[in-house]
Amino acid sequence: MKVEISVPEVVSIFKEIQEQPERIFEMIRVEIRENVGGYLSELMKVELTRFLGRESYERVESDVDHRNGSYGRHFTLKGIGEVGV
Repeated sequence: MKVEISVPEVVSIFKEIQEQPERIFEMIRVEIRENVGGYLSELMKVELTRFLGRESYERVESDVDHRNGSYGRHFTLKGIGEVGV
């Protein structure tokens, strides 16, 4: 993953942090929520793949278990907040 940021953007962020120090914690919390949500989603995909014994859209002769689709859910985790999975 490559992150590009310009010097004016960095200066702007530092000024905002100096004016409102509590703002940095909010920035970190948002990033943590997004990462935790992505991690949990990926973990559930891997668990389902292992349980079924095949990848998404992969066919096998014995159609005992199926992937019937999914939809997003939101959970509230203590110390993190609401996480989308």
